[in-house]
Amino acid sequence: MRTYTWDEYYEKFYDWAESTQVRNLSALTSLGSADEVGEIIIELQVNVPAANRLLRKAVEEKLAFSGSDLAEFAYINDKELATAAVRNSAERLTAEDMEYLYGEIDDEVIIEICKQRNILLPEALREEEEEDIYIDDFIPEPPAPKRGFFGTLAAIFAGASAGVSLAQGRRHNGRCNGDCANCPPHYGYRYGRWYYGHDHDHGCEFGGNKGSGSMD
Repeated sequence: MRTYTWDEYYEKFYDWAESTQVRNLSALTSLGSADEVGEIIIELQVNVPAANRLLRKAVEEKLAFSGSDLAEFAYINDKELATAAVRNSAERLTAEDMEYLYGEIDDEVIIEICKQRNILLPEALREEEEEDIYIDDFIPEPPAPKRGFFGTLAAIFAGASAGVSLAQGRRHNGRCNGDCANCPPHYGYRYGRWYYGHDHDHGCEFGGNKGSGSMD
């Protein structure tokens, strides 16, 4: 059986029928540059098993691919092989490449490589991390201490005292202030309504009608 170096295979690749391209993969004795190998893997994706065969060889050779090629592998090829290729290519990847790979490669791998390369995480992952930090930093307010019997009793008395003080504070001064809805019952007026006299001519003891209903 004839064998092919990478240069021979690559030179003839586009002249061969698809079946010949696939068959001659087994005859390869070497691989070329990552860019050329990546190009051929993508061309072979019409036959995914064949593309995976070449990708497996590339992973074993630890070729470092470009971010765009890795994204293509992630879309079509075996996920484990694509992930292995991403790890092998870590030193070649940029923050922009990681944006392309986000969503195609597991987040853990993205985070691992970004930390290894000291590059920014993809924007979506940064937002997730910020949310996690916010949640972790949130300190709930401690529950209010429970009152015992005497504490509850004291609160009741305090509320009652406040109510009495408030009522006293609202005691009418004997002159009309225009707040009819809250005016206490008195001669000529009850709870916002006039009861006595016609055209208020019977007189309001707080001076609120003056015979015509006007205030002081």
